[in-house]
Parts: sequence; structure tokens; C-alpha cells
Amino acid sequence: MSINPIKLLLGLLILLVSGFSQAALISIVPSQSSVLPGQSFAVDIVIDQLAPGGAPSLGAFDLVFTFTSARLGVDSTDADADGVLDNVIIDPSGQLDLFNLGLNILGTELLAPGQLRIFDLSFDLPTDLNNFQANSFVLASLTLIALSPGHADLAVSLNGLADGLGNALNSQLINATIMVEGTTAISEPATLLMMLLSLGMLVVSMRFSRP
Repeated sequence: MSINPIKLLLGLLILLVSGFSQAALISIVPSQSSVLPGQSFAVDIVIDQLAPGGAPSLGAFDLVFTFTSARLGVDSTDADADGVLDNVIIDPSGQLDLFNLGLNILGTELLAPGQLRIFDLSFDLPTDLNNFQANSFVLASLTLIALSPGHADLAVSLNGLADGLGNALNSQLINATIMVEGTTAISEPATLLMMLLSLGMLVVSMRFSRP
């Protein structure tokens, strides 16, 4: 049986294109590009380019969100002790828990200053994930607070990304930066101390300058 080279080439091209289309895109989207010290702002971690109404869908993710800890901070409070920081919402649109069963294994973990692990494992059926999951949604939404002026990096790295069957998904990552504007404020006690020191030096200088 002879093989039509044109059909073979087209088949390989289709496979190549489909392979590229299955690479999920994960990006960091801050609510604003600049903030002031003491100001809180939201950051979304978004996944895109999943197949709408088919495979691959997302069945699990385990990522580490990093930020410049000298510039930004995160509240580590977990008042209800559910394993998720109060200022982090994992999968806010319920794309990994389509029927709101609450069976998912999910949580957050502060690994180090400026390093926050976020993970979610779905127990929905792969067919349901393929049929009903959106092709673009927010993996996690969190709130940070600006601490001191300067550029702050926001980045994400992956421990794992899997489809509904547990197979690894290819991915591309897009990070972000945010500017904390303003100058470092000097506290009132420090300002008063500087004034007293200056006044003392002036008095000493006047005494030594007398004939």
C-alpha cells in the first residue's frame, strides 16, 4: 500500500499544531501596575489555552508564587484553619470543582519569605472536566500589601500541572512586575532626633567660635 506524501505531511502538520495548542499558558495578572506603601492590591494567577469542551482540561496544579519580600508582603492568617490563607481564593470560579462537592484536596503553604505554594487536586470525572470546564480561568486570586518603594517581581513556577487523567500538561509562564511608588518615610521620633542633634551641633559650634 502506497502512502500519499502530501497526506502524510498534512497529518504531521496537524499533530504538530495540536501539540502546540495543548501547551497551557499561565500568567500573573496584578490588578494595577503601581501602588503606594501600605496599599493592598489583588493578583490573579490565570490559566489559558485549554481546549474548550474537550481534552486537555485541568485536573490538578501545584505551583509556587514568588514575590519580592522586601517590597511586598502577604497576610499569613488562616482563621478557620482550613489550610488556605484567608487572603487567597483558590479556583474562585469552581472550574476544578464543577458541582461544588467540596472534595478537592487544596491548600496554601508559606515556604519562605516571598514564596507561597498553592495547590489543588480535582476529584471531578475527566469527562466532566473535558465537557464543562472553561478554557481560561483564574487558578488563584490573592491579596498582597505594598511595604516599601521600588520594583517588585511577581513570578510563578510549577511543581506539577496535570489533566483530568493525571497526565502532565505542557505550559508556558508569563511573569509580571509592579512598582511601589513613593519614598521611604522617616518616622516622627527619628525626625525629632535629627533636629535635636542638629541643634546641639549648632550650639557647640557657636561656643567654639566665640573669641
